[in-house]
Amino acid sequence: MGIFVLGIDVTHVWSTIFRTYLDVEERKRYKKQLWLLPMVAFIVVGILSTYSEHLFWRVIAYFALFHFIRQQFGFLMLYKSKMKFPELRWISDKAFIYIATLYPVLVWHILGDRAFSWFVKGDFLIYPLVPEVSVTIGNFIYFFLVIVWVADHVLMARKNALVLPFGKILWGLSTVGTWWLGIVYFNSDFSFTLTNVVAHGIPYMALVFYYVEEKKNIQQHKQPTKIIVISILWMFLICLFLGLGEEFLWDVFINYEKQDVFGDWQIFIDSAYLRGFLIAFLSLPQVTHYLLDGVIWKGNTNPMIKKIFTPR
Repeated sequence: MGIFVLGIDVTHVWSTIFRTYLDVEERKRYKKQLWLLPMVAFIVVGILSTYSEHLFWRVIAYFALFHFIRQQFGFLMLYKSKMKFPELRWISDKAFIYIATLYPVLVWHILGDRAFSWFVKGDFLIYPLVPEVSVTIGNFIYFFLVIVWVADHVLMARKNALVLPFGKILWGLSTVGTWWLGIVYFNSDFSFTLTNVVAHGIPYMALVFYYVEEKKNIQQHKQPTKIIVISILWMFLICLFLGLGEEFLWDVFINYEKQDVFGDWQIFIDSAYLRGFLIAFLSLPQVTHYLLDGVIWKGNTNPMIKKIFTPR
């Protein structure tokens, strides 16, 4: 489990630096955000975690949930931008993504028997309100809406003599599969990590690495495949190294959970102020990643987005 989280989740957070801080052009474009957002994040997290670590984990869990959902919608829009397809009539793409992701999360909240947490135990507000049979009924409605969304694509394609947007549909169905299977159908920490955390981190790293290399191809010259592969490998290894270092520090000073991975280096800290400072410092890459992700992928502020992702 630790290998999955470290190798994918924590590593993908650090991949943002290649899209921002380590790119001269991007650094100039987002100069204010790159310095202001981490400063605000550090102060807010420091105050919040000093007041209550449990409250910090709750807030960051819901922030992460929003980030995960927005990524699913963002990727769907990327697929949509590559094909000229009319707007759907029955369920919009945005509504579909929220249905696909929020229904499993709702089940998580109101069933109260999930064997996993987002970050730490008790981070989500869990209120066991309904019996298991209610979820069975909800599942039928859920998959009926999924079928309606897919059917709308098929009918629109036939009506307008268009090619069915298979990539977009597959991404939508993969969202349904990973969120429903990982949260509702299976009830294990491993399944949740595999179907949600890993399925979130790998596409994001692929997106960042693709952007970085395609930008080079556009602005400089077409690179040989060998050079691209080596470059991507180096970026991944650097992110893995930074993620490993971050996880080590979390375990040494805050979590005390991974002695089997990092050894017995734990330093127990009782001061709420010092722990608050350390949590603010160690969570800075993650919170900054969430904040910047809502800025750097907007095509209206970055013309390179359209050049890279719009079919040429």
